[in-house]
Amino acid sequence: MNKRTRLFNFLIDSILFFILVIIFSIVLKDYVERKDLKYFMILVYYLYYFIFEFTSGQTIGKMITKSKVVNIDNGGKPNFSRILIRTVSRLIPFDFLSYLFSSNGIHDIVSKTELKRV
Repeated sequence: MNKRTRLFNFLIDSILFFILVIIFSIVLKDYVERKDLKYFMILVYYLYYFIFEFTSGQTIGKMITKSKVVNIDNGGKPNFSRILIRTVSRLIPFDFLSYLFSSNGIHDIVSKTELKRV
C-alpha cells in the first residue's frame, strides 16, 4: 500500500475522530469535567481502530480508500490478538514517523499485518 493512501486513511480517520471529540464535548460538558474528557477520548480513539479493524478489517478511512488490514503471511483476516497488538502498538509515540523509513508502520510490523487494496 502506498504512503499516499496511508496518509489519506490517517487524515480521514483523524477528521472523523475530531468530529467525535466535538460531539462528545458538547454532549458530556455538563457531566464530565473538561480535563477528564481527554482520557475518555483517548479510549474512544483506540476503540475506534480496534472495533473497526477487528470486525471488518477497515476503518472508515480505509473503506473510503478501499484498503483493508490483512495478515502478512496469508492475506487472511487478522485474529483478535493481531488486531489487539496492532491497536496497542499505535501507542508507540513514533509509530506515525515510521512511515518515513518504511512502507509499513510499526503497528503493521509488530502485529504481522499489512494493508491491501480491496
